[in-house]
Amino acid sequence: MNQNMALLSQTEIDTLLNFLQKSKVGEEVMDQSSIDRLINLLQTDQKREFKYSTNVPQMPGGEGQPLLLVDGMKNAKEQERCVLECQVDGQTQYLHIFCRDESKDREYEITPFCVSELRFLPNDRSTWGYAIPPVTFDHIAALMMIKYTKSVFDKVCHIFAQRMFGGEWTEIPELYMPTTYDLIHHLKD
Repeated sequence: MNQNMALLSQTEIDTLLNFLQKSKVGEEVMDQSSIDRLINLLQTDQKREFKYSTNVPQMPGGEGQPLLLVDGMKNAKEQERCVLECQVDGQTQYLHIFCRDESKDREYEITPFCVSELRFLPNDRSTWGYAIPPVTFDHIAALMMIKYTKSVFDKVCHIFAQRMFGGEWTEIPELYMPTTYDLIHHLKD
């Protein structure tokens, strides 16, 4: 890599662009400070303290409107009767995320495309793959303003740890975990 942290060589830029296009990260343009942080991250192997930060709004339950509503539900009050769950497909071993309406005993599959589009798509077949980070599961609950049980959250954690780190009881790095504040507001009593 170029030793000058302010600039990238054309080869480095081409390599980075090629990676971003193939990974379908998004269409955002990285500014120079983001590129510098990326270079610094790639050049050092020392442990850093990361805090996962996204633009997902904090929705601990007040008078808000969910960003993602499932079929037939018009507001947060209706969706409050739902819980977020996960299941592993017996054939593919892929993780599936469901919003289960406890009063009607119905399940609505929440796919990655539903989350990225912020709307429920009943016929979408996009998949999460073998695991999702626990923080992503928590963010889905925040988007829908619904809760999940501790046993479901533990299941998501065990699946993620097994698939990503080789053992279901492996400690998951803080980067992949929701904050204590989020857990307090999204865990079902």
